[in-house]
Amino acid sequence: MALEKRQLPEADREILYQLSGFIDIDKINPDAWPALVADLSTGEPGIIALAFGCTRLFQPNKPVTKAQAAVAIATGEASDLVSEELARIEAESVAENAVAAHNALVAEVEKDVNANFEKELSMEREKIDALEKMAEEAKCELERLRAEREEENMVLMKDRAAISAETEILSRLRREVEEQLESMINDKVEISYEKERISKLRKETEDETQEIVRLQHELEVERKALSMARAWAEDEAKRAREQAKALEEAREQWERRGVKVVVDNDLHEQSVAGDTWVNVGKQVAVEGTISRGETLVGKLKTLASEVEGKSREFIDKIVQRIQYLISVLRKWASEAGAKAEELKDGAVLKARGSVQEMQQTTAGFSSAVKEGAKRVAGDCREGVEKLTQRFRT
Repeated sequence: MALEKRQLPEADREILYQLSGFIDIDKINPDAWPALVADLSTGEPGIIALAFGCTRLFQPNKPVTKAQAAVAIATGEASDLVSEELARIEAESVAENAVAAHNALVAEVEKDVNANFEKELSMEREKIDALEKMAEEAKCELERLRAEREEENMVLMKDRAAISAETEILSRLRREVEEQLESMINDKVEISYEKERISKLRKETEDETQEIVRLQHELEVERKALSMARAWAEDEAKRAREQAKALEEAREQWERRGVKVVVDNDLHEQSVAGDTWVNVGKQVAVEGTISRGETLVGKLKTLASEVEGKSREFIDKIVQRIQYLISVLRKWASEAGAKAEELKDGAVLKARGSVQEMQQTTAGFSSAVKEGAKRVAGDCREGVEKLTQRFRT
């Protein structure tokens, strides 16, 4: 029987058709062809012959066919054996299926494990490759960084040496700057002291300049006063000299005329005397001198009001000298007038004596004027020398 055989023969459509003669072989699963060939090879007692008879059609889709196969398997002498064999085959099939399923599961698990392992291994290999690549890159990067670090270290060493040199230079420069700063501070102190001294000198110079301007103004005023006094003195001295000369000429003229005084003839005496004193009054212009002196005194007082101190005292001294000279002139004029009145009223002396006395009076007046003018001129020179000396100092 075909079920007892563990090894089924190889079968194809032609072999199965030659053995069975069935025309619908294509409707049977090709996996059942080896079992059908083995069953048909046994002859009449086979399952196929019992189930299908002489129909030569499998008709696997009809229920009657399945019933025939079941009846054929379940009846007859081989039913028990078929049942046992089917049970054994079913058990073996179950066992084989279980083993196959287990093996398939193990194979699938192994496959999955191997796939996972291969996958993980490939991933690990990729990781390892990536890590090796990264390690190589890191190594190259480290080499590059090492080279750069060495270069940087060389540069840093050079920079450190340069910084050390620059630090030393800066220290030296700092010492020099500190020395220069100290020197500048000292110079600044000296400059401030010099500025203060210069400001004091400038102030003193300004004060001295103002003092010089004031002294120059006072000197100009004093010079003007001195020049006015000197001009007045020289003018009056010149007038006195001219007057003395005129008196001398009058005296000579009287001597040439031989003027005689007649006591009995009062009219003639009076006329001669009056005529003589009129001429003398015309020649001796004392009032004009006094008037000019007073005018000069007024001008000098005006100049004295413009200055102060020693200049005013100096001009006041000149004014006092001129006023003293004017008082002397007034005294001489009053005395000369009194004597003239005495000559007019008395008329007992000789004309020559009168002329000599008048000449003496006029000479005294002239000498007084000259002496006053000389004194004023001397005072003027002395004042000029004092002013010059004061201006120089």
